[in-house]
Amino acid sequence: MPWIEIALSPRSEWNEDGLEDWALALGAFLTEKGTGLNPQIQMLPGYNVVQLGESGVGDITLSSAERLVILDGLSLKGTMECDFARFVVRFALQMGAVGVCVSNAASSEKSFWRKLGGVVQPDPVSLEEPICREKVGVKQLAKFSLLVTYKDEPVLCLEPIACNAHAPGLISLAQRRLEKMLGGSPIGFASRVAVRCPWNITRLQWADLLSFSRLQAFDLLENIVNNCQRM
Repeated sequence: MPWIEIALSPRSEWNEDGLEDWALALGAFLTEKGTGLNPQIQMLPGYNVVQLGESGVGDITLSSAERLVILDGLSLKGTMECDFARFVVRFALQMGAVGVCVSNAASSEKSFWRKLGGVVQPDPVSLEEPICREKVGVKQLAKFSLLVTYKDEPVLCLEPIACNAHAPGLISLAQRRLEKMLGGSPIGFASRVAVRCPWNITRLQWADLLSFSRLQAFDLLENIVNNCQRM
């Protein structure tokens, strides 16, 4: 099934502080429509999931790192679902999102999304090659969030987190300096596949991407933290 992206041109930065207000507004909309749903927010590193708990409406993921709003499981069965879709696009723009992504969209619904500016994106394909270290890069996304790229394409989002122990592998000087600056606890990265990743990566490829990007990621994160402390 295709996935669709609606590009947005926000006039403000991503409004993380407005997430709770956004969920309340969403709840008010659903109550007005008579659904009786009470949206719940699950906060995870780098993104939040607004759980709606009803078949046909699905969940909404707000990726603060990528500034994207992802609709998953929405079935346009009637007027309420179409109004809900328009509501999400409108509020995504107000949240400062650069796009709304619709996953698992039925082919029969493509015309509706096109009217909202949606463009059908190609499905991810298998990456039929071992990961080459020289083709792995790391970029800053937003704040302390990082993006692992492969052949300059987005692959993984990294979010720095405090850990109970170090992950196996080398501990770079940048990592040691960071941990000292931030209180001494081990630091690692939570990882997830980037929304716009063009590939379906295997578990082994994922592990290689993390391994090959590790030193770059800590070097970049150290620079980001140092720049923040100078401000």
